[in-house]
Amino acid sequence: DIQCSIIAVSADAAPCGVLVAVCTLMDFCYLIQSPSIDDNNLLRISAVLNEFHANKDAIIDAGVCRGKGNKVIDNWYIPKLELMQSVVPSIRNSGVMAQ
Repeated sequence: DIQCSIIAVSADAAPCGVLVAVCTLMDFCYLIQSPSIDDNNLLRISAVLNEFHANKDAIIDAGVCRGKGNKVIDNWYIPKLELMQSVVPSIRNSGVMAQ
């Protein structure tokens, strides 16, 4: 429920692209946790990941991507984001992993 509140509260405070990027990232996180993932789910996972990548620059443009010392991060060299690219191929090759 808190995720819904975060998006609703942020709607007036953040540019549209930032909200789209955050929403699609949350969708991605929820979709990959499904105990059963079929080809339609994999297509949806790929689509939301592509939509995130199409909108992620809005986060940097808004200056809300910050690191240590509250310094603005102006790049996407984040290992976990790189790892997300391998989720769909991994599921296709190995199936859904037990959590």
